[in-house]
Amino acid sequence: MTLSTIAVTVLWIAVLTQFPSQRRAPIRRAVWLTMLLLAAIGTLDLTAIGARLDTAAGLPNAADLTQHVLGIVAATLARYCAVAIFGTEQQRARWSAARTTAVAAFTVICLTGLFAISPARTQPTDIALYADFPMQYAAHPEVLAYWAIFAVYLGTTFVIIARLAWRYGRTAGRSPLGGGLRLLAAGMVAGLTYLGYGTAVVAAHAAGIQGPFIRTAPGIIQALFGALIVLVAAGGVLPATQHWPVARQIGLYRSLRTLYPLWAGLYQAVPGIALDPVPGWTDRIDPRDLRMRLYRRVIEIRDGYLALNPVDVPGIEATVRAAAGRRPLSAADAAMVAAATRLELARRAELRGEARAGSGDPRAYREFVAGADLDSEVRLLRVVATNWPTISRAAETIERSSS
Repeated sequence: MTLSTIAVTVLWIAVLTQFPSQRRAPIRRAVWLTMLLLAAIGTLDLTAIGARLDTAAGLPNAADLTQHVLGIVAATLARYCAVAIFGTEQQRARWSAARTTAVAAFTVICLTGLFAISPARTQPTDIALYADFPMQYAAHPEVLAYWAIFAVYLGTTFVIIARLAWRYGRTAGRSPLGGGLRLLAAGMVAGLTYLGYGTAVVAAHAAGIQGPFIRTAPGIIQALFGALIVLVAAGGVLPATQHWPVARQIGLYRSLRTLYPLWAGLYQAVPGIALDPVPGWTDRIDPRDLRMRLYRRVIEIRDGYLALNPVDVPGIEATVRAAAGRRPLSAADAAMVAAATRLELARRAELRGEARAGSGDPRAYREFVAGADLDSEVRLLRVVATNWPTISRAAETIERSSS
């Protein structure tokens, strides 16, 4: 079973399992239709399926033409979804369904017309030597124009989607949504590479160039197309996994364990935060009431931080950046880590008996942002837990410099 077959299977599973939940909202229907079209394109790219379609239609290269047309439609839908979900107000205001549909329809008409007057309509492609009919018949002007229109339309769309997906994937952070968007952006990069390499091969064929570059082209093009399908499939499925019961329980357990060292450190300094202190080994093996336990853990961590008087250290941001080393922090993460470092200094002072726990200073959270719900709160505290080595190094540097 090839990588493309696995990706197509995953896509079909995602399409079929998500259908009942995609019928209500127009944007969700558009996302689902995009995934459906991608699954169909990936299926037609399988040699056995494509050959059967060509035979049934009585038209050589019918599968290639169908893939390209479906690719235009899928790209148009994907661009609409990306702009509608992640675009700015200005981008959404510029979006015109009528204009976009007209451009896509005109592109499909051009492709179909150029295909109809090209040799590809009557002569089959040698799939052992060529990945697609534009490579074999690139010397014909109509086929060269066909590929140019196809590549420009998809390339423009891929760039728009990649920029939006990457930007908001970084904003979503280390969440299934953020990971899915970054995979989607990577898929668009793979798609751009596929188009760029395909264009180079078409141009080489048109110029009559031969050599290893041409002989290895089919395998490379198939690999790039497979990477596009795999990454988009993974990017589409990953955000949905957070709603799967088993995956949700695994996520709750991982969050519970990730936040345990943070909780344990605060419990040492402020024992009163814990209603029912839990040893590490018990926390590790107990699978019960994960969501409720995580909810309590988040509250107790926040109570512990509120009970501390944060230490204000001039230039702490620079110290944090130096402690991060080769692992640069985003602006939002840097603010969180700097605030957590101030609180870590207060926790250490409390353990040494050099400071008394406060009654709750609201200024402690000027930069230590609180989430709007449990999931967002956990994501923020995971930033602190993940960057704990940086926080510890920064706190140690400050303590050494002040001693």
